[in-house]
Amino acid sequence: MNKFFLIFFPIFLFSAYINFPYNLTLKKDEKAYFNLYYKNFSHRLVLWWTLYKNDILTLVYIYDDFLHHIELYKNYPMNTFKVKITDLVEPYPYFWIKFESFNDKNVTFKIYLFNKTNVKVDFKGIKWIF
Repeated sequence: MNKFFLIFFPIFLFSAYINFPYNLTLKKDEKAYFNLYYKNFSHRLVLWWTLYKNDILTLVYIYDDFLHHIELYKNYPMNTFKVKITDLVEPYPYFWIKFESFNDKNVTFKIYLFNKTNVKVDFKGIKWIF
């Protein structure tokens, strides 16, 4: 029992747990707007996908007025990407966005939020305050 405690306690103590998994389904070129607030800073995340061909999803997102382009595949680890909310503190809060599936011209993402202290997320009138 002591060996189990000594091996796994540090893992549980310092690991960041997955907070709210949010399922997001988007049609082609449909944009999802997230307003993020961290302490006194405001950030905007706009996310949409443009093309799905040969099992490759082309995703575009704008964060803090900077355009990003990503290609996601169905297999792990090429189906996920990270969006840092801020770099001001360690450990910094971030989104972990995972490409789940494609069906009938709809794409499903699963969005996780790590290190959620002092983070407020506003999406379609739904507000999460941590």
